[in-house]
Parts: sequence; structure tokens; C-alpha cells
Amino acid sequence: MIGLACATLSCDGFGDTDFVESFRMLPEIGFKYVEFNCWYPSTITPAKMEDLKQRCAETGLIPASIHGTHFGAANDMELSKDTAHKIRLIEAAGELGVTRIGATGASRGSNGGLDAIITVLKEIVPVAEAQGVEIGLENHEGNNLETIEDYERIFEAVDSPNLGIWLDTGHFDASNVDMDDLIDRLHSHVNHIHVKDNEKKGVKSFTRFGDGTTDNYRVIDRMLEKGYSGFITVELSPLDPSTIFEDLVVARKMFKRYETS
Repeated sequence: MIGLACATLSCDGFGDTDFVESFRMLPEIGFKYVEFNCWYPSTITPAKMEDLKQRCAETGLIPASIHGTHFGAANDMELSKDTAHKIRLIEAAGELGVTRIGATGASRGSNGGLDAIITVLKEIVPVAEAQGVEIGLENHEGNNLETIEDYERIFEAVDSPNLGIWLDTGHFDASNVDMDDLIDRLHSHVNHIHVKDNEKKGVKSFTRFGDGTTDNYRVIDRMLEKGYSGFITVELSPLDPSTIFEDLVVARKMFKRYETS
């Protein structure tokens, strides 16, 4: 199964906007699935999950996944808070009816680095396994989750079928990571794909789909050859609010060829 989703940040940006633009645009564009970027206190409560379920039912959208705020903790107290937050995301997934949650890390070298992420994962992975939820670790440029070696270290420390990589094509390009090498070494750990377009490899310069150099088709095709099944989520950096709708129409046309569900 391959489902094509769109992340709410593509429509609503990075503010706490209650996903108004996403619910307005995505059904009209033709997206079937939606990934909710739940980064604010108001977006992770049980009441909000019920609200999102109702609004999805009214608009015909199907929730695909939840993206939460990053992993990271500089001390034991923050580790406890991060553990509790990620367990709440697992609970929210069940309430919303999805089986995938994802988050990236903090700025590289900060907030406890990989050690803090591993510490939290050791506590929350058994919870995810018990609830049937997959945790995805999303790479970002300049982040504690950035390189192939970062992921290899994590999977050596925490081995679970419910833990994987949310492969972000644009961010790997921005980090100058060889995605062919990544797929060769870690394809079995990829449990979600984010497509994004970046103007120049090795430099974070996100752009509209079709204007950059990120070879999204190659990444998807290679992952499908390896047996990937799951979601492909469109993440459009909202550069110009006046063209978001048209930019997402282009993105859907580019990737709808992969939809099977």
C-alpha cells in the first residue's frame, strides 16, 4: 500500500492556526490523506484529536500520521518531560486512528544529542509496541538526526520493528547525505517518506516542487524496489502564501502516480 498524504505545514505554515487552511485546501486539491503537524499544546489534547476526527469525517480527509515536536533534553527533568510528551503522542495516535508518529531532533550537539534521544526511545518504544504505533525519526539538516551514522547508532542501541526513519528527501539533500547509500544500508528501517525539493545539494534551500534538484522519484522508486509500503507525505515549504494552492496542485500531480490506496 502506498498512500499520498500532505503535511498541514504545507498549507498552514508553522503557526498555531488550527489547520484551517489544510481543511480548506487539501480536499479541493484532491489529497486523500493528511499528516497533522501537532507542535502546540492546543494540538495534542484528547479533545483536539476528537475535533480532528470529526473535521476529517466532514471533509473526507483521512488522517495518516502525527508529527510532533522534536526529541531533546539537557537534563533528567527534561528527559522525563520528553518521555511523557512522546507517550502522549502515542496515545494521540490511537485517539486519531493512526499508527504512525514522527519527530526530528534538536539542533546538532544540543539538548543532549543522540544520547538523550536514545534514553527516551528506550522508555517509549515498549509503549509504542504495546499500542501498535510506529515511531519515526525524521532527519533534518544541522540536527542531531542528520547522518546515516546517527541512525546506525540509534538502531544499534534500540532495536524494534516499531522504530524507524522518516526519510526526508530535501533535508538529506541539504545535509549532503547520499540517499543511495542510505537506502543501501538502512532501507529496512524506513517507515515513512517525506518528499521535499531543495535547490542545491549541501545547502538548505527549499523550494517549490519541480524547481529544485532533489531526485524524489529516484528515492521513491528505489524504496519501492526494496519493498517499501506506507505513506509518502508531501512537505511544501510555504514560501509564498499566494501560490500555495497551485504549488500543491503541482506536487500532487508529480506524486499521485505512486498512490495505490
